[in-house]
Amino acid sequence: MATPQSPSSYDRKPLAAGAVGNFVEWFDYGVYGFLAVTISTVFFPSDDPTTALLATFGVFALPVITRPLGGVFFARFGDTIGRKKTLSIVLVLMSLSTAGIGLIPSYESIGGAAPILLIIARIIQGFSAGGEYAGGAALIAESSPAKKRGFLVSFMPASTGLGLLAGSLLTFALSSGLSTEQMHSWGWRIAFLIALPLGIIGLYIRFKLEETQAFQELVESGEVAKSPLIETVSEHGWKVLQVAGIALAQTVCYYVVLVYTPTFMTADLGFESWQALLSTSIAIAGYVVTIIIAGRISDRIGRKPLLYAGGLLMLVTVIPVFILMPVAPFAVVFIAQLLLGGVALGIYTGPLVSVWTEIFPTRVRYSGVAAGFSLSVIVSVSSPFILTWLISVTDNDLMPAFYIGICVIISVLTLSKIPETAPTKTTLDNFTIQEEK
Repeated sequence: MATPQSPSSYDRKPLAAGAVGNFVEWFDYGVYGFLAVTISTVFFPSDDPTTALLATFGVFALPVITRPLGGVFFARFGDTIGRKKTLSIVLVLMSLSTAGIGLIPSYESIGGAAPILLIIARIIQGFSAGGEYAGGAALIAESSPAKKRGFLVSFMPASTGLGLLAGSLLTFALSSGLSTEQMHSWGWRIAFLIALPLGIIGLYIRFKLEETQAFQELVESGEVAKSPLIETVSEHGWKVLQVAGIALAQTVCYYVVLVYTPTFMTADLGFESWQALLSTSIAIAGYVVTIIIAGRISDRIGRKPLLYAGGLLMLVTVIPVFILMPVAPFAVVFIAQLLLGGVALGIYTGPLVSVWTEIFPTRVRYSGVAAGFSLSVIVSVSSPFILTWLISVTDNDLMPAFYIGICVIISVLTLSKIPETAPTKTTLDNFTIQEEK
């Protein structure tokens, strides 16, 4: 198997600047998902734990509305005033709203105002996050040597996993070191307040960055899109749907297996909290490593072979994994989650974001990726809420497996309609960056 090479000839600033905001975003998503049971008791007290959990995941799913709107809003600026400025604004909003959650008083202290403030913070989070992923992907892709683009862009989704892993490890440490009373009182707040110093570091990195050469060339030639969204929809609408289609398997499997599963294991399967968090943390670590390896391999053999391999492995493993979870010992559940969420999902994710950026020309790349990715997020961010409801109604623990399987099939069918996007004379025309010497 190929081993990732260090990007020694590559300026690491765009890589760090593109990934840091994504890390902060998914750190927040991670801690919210992992602390869902605690948050439900703090903000949504109820005699029915399922009702409180549904309310918590309902707030978690707010980006279904706000994230696509934010994606469209910020993508317009990303394609008109530049990647650097837009991503800096996004990071400030994201960090402040995340830290703000950690400062909201409990329901016991201020009553109904507590969940209202939580909802407002999540709306701002979702809105700002809508502009992060597409912008970071465009930034790294446009700054990458063509022959290393798959490898370098793979650090974007890898930073997603690292943010989630950091949230998981922090939650695990807090749960292990604090009593239940301490966690419910103040311990959970630490996870959200950490977003503020992380955001300051990220902002510093982005301020030190220059605009991408590809965008600078558009400005110099006077070819910056005046209405990038309209141009994207009118001239590249089918490509937007293709991005959404192939993203569906990744985003849904990610949310279900790596974000929702800890709650599923504790609330529905009876595992201890530390077991669920430990298993998920190791699966995420495997996911991050596999992404980078798959991204590197995609530079050599193409993007589609890796996508097909990852999609097929997800289909083959998803139902057995969820059949085993209710009956198998912890060690078996741990291996199953690592295989599905770490290896299979990682293989699929490695080349995925490169494909998104390679489909669109520079002048609408930010808008095109943001629109397609946002459509897939509408389905995926709702997954925890939908699955919690479906399991409570059907009493069927295989619902997550069926849900993932359907989404993977949709993505594989969509993939079959997309040509190979790995660097060739044709696909390189979408980038004005120079070839690696």
